[in-house]
Amino acid sequence: MNLPSATVTDRDVPAAEGCRHVGARVSAGLSYVILLGGMSAIAVAVYTIWVSYSSLPWWDTWEYIAAIAKGESPLSPSWLWRQHNEHRLVIQKLFFVVDLKMFHARQVFLLASIVIIQLLHLGLWGWSMRVLGGWRGALWRSGVGLVAFCIFCPSPWLNYTMGFQVDFVLSPLFATLSFVGLLLYWTDAQRHPGKPSSKFLWLSILAALGGTYSLANGNLLWPLLVAAALFLRLRASAVLSFAITGAVSTSLYFYHYVRPSYHADPTASPGTPLRLLEFVAAYFGGSWVNEAIVTAGVIGIIGLAVALVVLLRAPCYVRTSRAFALQLVLTSAFCVGTAVITAAGRLRFGVRYALENRYQTFALLFWCSLGLLLLEYAFSLRAKQYRFLMAQICLLAVLVRGAILADRPIQKARAHGFGLNIASTALRTGLYEPKLLTVVAEDSDKLLLGVNYFREHQLSLFSGWDSSLLGSPLEVALPVVSSNECAGRLELTRPTDSAAPGLLLVGWAWDRKHHQPPREIIATSEGVIAGLGAVGYSRPSVRTADPGSSSSYTGFAGYVRQSQPGSVVKVYAILHDSPPSACYFDTTDEGRRTEKTSP
Repeated sequence: MNLPSATVTDRDVPAAEGCRHVGARVSAGLSYVILLGGMSAIAVAVYTIWVSYSSLPWWDTWEYIAAIAKGESPLSPSWLWRQHNEHRLVIQKLFFVVDLKMFHARQVFLLASIVIIQLLHLGLWGWSMRVLGGWRGALWRSGVGLVAFCIFCPSPWLNYTMGFQVDFVLSPLFATLSFVGLLLYWTDAQRHPGKPSSKFLWLSILAALGGTYSLANGNLLWPLLVAAALFLRLRASAVLSFAITGAVSTSLYFYHYVRPSYHADPTASPGTPLRLLEFVAAYFGGSWVNEAIVTAGVIGIIGLAVALVVLLRAPCYVRTSRAFALQLVLTSAFCVGTAVITAAGRLRFGVRYALENRYQTFALLFWCSLGLLLLEYAFSLRAKQYRFLMAQICLLAVLVRGAILADRPIQKARAHGFGLNIASTALRTGLYEPKLLTVVAEDSDKLLLGVNYFREHQLSLFSGWDSSLLGSPLEVALPVVSSNECAGRLELTRPTDSAAPGLLLVGWAWDRKHHQPPREIIATSEGVIAGLGAVGYSRPSVRTADPGSSSSYTGFAGYVRQSQPGSVVKVYAILHDSPPSACYFDTTDEGRRTEKTSP
């Protein structure tokens, strides 16, 4: 039986053209929404830094400070080259030195550098989309929005609370730059077969060196670049340049290298391939779920399968000269390699360790690469015009879900920063509670050595506007305003576990004059400022009880030294005046012992 073939009449053509035009307009509108969503992620990242900021370093940084406190020069080649865990963080240490010498070690420079590095990374991706991929219009806007969302997503919130994390954003920037340099050299070689410009080759090599000495995974760049150069059939001189430089760099890196004793032996990890795969799958799946390790593993396996398909299509990208698609393949391979070497060194800590938030820096870059390949593929299907529109809708759904869940990492970052600020008040008042010290640094001796160095040179926690308040009479140090300009309550006091006599103070306070939480809390004993408190603990019940309070983050905690046990302590809120002023709101009462409000 012969069926009549479908024919297109003259009346169908305008209808098809009209549908195509409407689809293009909707797609263009969605691209602006996606771009706006990506730009919003930048604002969220800056906001996270703002609300979680602490000048007190955390964990690894104290090893640097202790070495300098012992008299070691921070610019000596031996210190810059010295191994830190499995890394040689030469470039990151230079950032640390600038922060120490020029910005009083307050972490402002380091946190600002993290944002600037990420902006440069975003700019590089946007530029490579246009130059290497030829992306324009709705495709380019959608791609930039996706990259901005993945680079500035708050999931790796530790990047926004710890200046030490500058190495985690430097590494992917250098990796991307090395791949872009390689592909620029390849495209230039296609245009000028006899003499391609060597500047792109040197750009790729220098960027790979930068990646190597930013984080240990930078060593992966050399085999990737050599393999890519061979695959792209570059000139023998280019292949040898990558191979020789990589061999020399890697040999120097592992010269006198000592494997950290508390890490798993990477050479033994291949003997447990299933556990290795489980860790890597959870590493990537953690971008989609927070705690469900099984679900994360399933999602990660799907992502790895898609990445394998993408890798197998690489010869097609070479034949069609799709340089940007090759950049995405190389980026995906770099992220997978990073996950593998991380798993090889961290299996001892269990698979759940793969969900550590800092690993999301590379996991999100992996998903970003796959998402961009999906966008490009959908856009290339001109015959099925709504495929790209559907891809945009899926991408927009991911951004919306990210926005809904963004509050979780922001809350964790705020809690982390508030904890550091509480510790800062304890260290400044000299009330060294042992449990608190172990939260700030792994080695309490190095911490106290660093704190003494900071105090001597008025750095970090001792360099703020309030650095000279302790020990000063209140009326000399600050103007005192009416108690009507603030509100608050001291809800808990307890003796500290430190050697010196002192109290832990917990409560809430509100700056009525400026309609926001106060900048700080001070406490006086016999008219002399003897204690400090940090504000920023979430107290939603206070906001409900006090209609004048428009923020839930009114809780405070801090420490006060007592000249005599049982002495009366008065508590003041520091208002956002210029200059700052003190507003009295409560006095210690030995009857208060409720633990419910303790942060």
